[in-house]
Amino acid sequence: MSLRPTQDEARAALYNGACARARLRQWQEAADDVVRACNEYGLKFEVAAKDPDLRQLRERREWLDTTSAAVGAVSSRTLVSARTELRAPLRLARLFASGGLAAGAGLGLIIITGRLVASLRGGPGAPDLNESLTNFAINSAALAALSWVFARDLRSLSRDRRVVEREEALARLQVRMGSERVVPLARLRGQVRPVLLAGSAGYVNRSMRAAEALRPELRTRGVAVVPLVLSDEDPEVRLQALKAQFRAGAGADAKGFGKADAARKGARSRDAKWELEAADVPEWGQWLSEQRRAAGVGADGVYVQVQLDGSVRASGTGVPPWERWIDELPELDSLQTRLTDGVGTSV
Repeated sequence: MSLRPTQDEARAALYNGACARARLRQWQEAADDVVRACNEYGLKFEVAAKDPDLRQLRERREWLDTTSAAVGAVSSRTLVSARTELRAPLRLARLFASGGLAAGAGLGLIIITGRLVASLRGGPGAPDLNESLTNFAINSAALAALSWVFARDLRSLSRDRRVVEREEALARLQVRMGSERVVPLARLRGQVRPVLLAGSAGYVNRSMRAAEALRPELRTRGVAVVPLVLSDEDPEVRLQALKAQFRAGAGADAKGFGKADAARKGARSRDAKWELEAADVPEWGQWLSEQRRAAGVGADGVYVQVQLDGSVRASGTGVPPWERWIDELPELDSLQTRLTDGVGTSV
C-alpha cells in the first residue's frame, strides 16, 4: 500500500489477502480484509458471498460480523427489524394509521375544547353547547381508543424485538461438527431444527433416552439435539439414592450412589448429525440464563426447540414431548415445511 496502488489494485490485494488468510484459518483477519475491501475500495459484497475460496470463512461466526460491518451486506440490525415485522405483518401499517388518526383526533380535540369553552361562556355568536359537548365526547373517545391501539402495538413491537434479538443471539452460538469444524447455529438454518437440552447430566441423559426410539422420525424432520450439561448433580438421581439409603442402610446407600454415578458416566454413542456439541458451554449457559429470565422459568432441566428459520417455537421444563413434536413438525422435504416453517405462534 505504500507504493500508492490504484483503487483496483488495492481492492485486489486486500481480497486476495482475505482468501489467503482464510486458507490459513486466520478467520478474523480474513473477515477484516473483506470488510475493508468493501468499505474502502468498492468491492461488491456479493463477490465475497459467492466465492468458493471463502466458503469456510462464511461458515464462521466472524462472517456474521462481516455482514453487519460491510457495505452492501444485510446488517444484523436490518435482519432483526425484518424478522420483527414478519411476526406481525400488519402492525407497522396499524402504527402509522392509529398514530396519524390519534394526532388528528388530538388536534381536533384542542379546537373543540376552545369552542366548548366559548359555548360555556355564552354571549353573542357562541357555538351551540350541545353540539360542542357531543363533538368533545366523540373526539375524546376516538383519541382514547386510537391511543390504546397505538400503545398496544408499540408494546408488542418492543416485546417482539427483544424476542428476535435473543433468537439472533442464539444464532451466533457455535456448535462443533467434527474435530475441526465449528459453525454458528445460523449456518444450520434451513437444514436443522435444533433442540437445546440444558440441565444436569441426568436430565440430559433421560431426555436423550426418551428420544432414542423416535430418532429416525425426528431426523426426517430435521431435529438435532444440542446437549448442554450444566451440572453433574442430578436431584432425581440423588433422591433415588437417598431413598435406597433409608431402605437398605449405609451399604445400600454407597451402592446406590455408585450406580447413579455409573449411569451418569455411561458412554453414549454419538451421531454427529443427531447430536451437536456446544462449542462454548459458558456462552451457551449465559444465553440460557437470559432466556430463563425472559420466560420466568427457574427449573434446571429445560429444553428449547428452534425452527428452521431460527425462531424459538417451543420451550419448557422436563423431558421434551418428542412424540407430540413428531405429529406437529412436518418432514424436511414436505411442501408444508417449504411454505410454513417458522410461521405462526410459538408454543
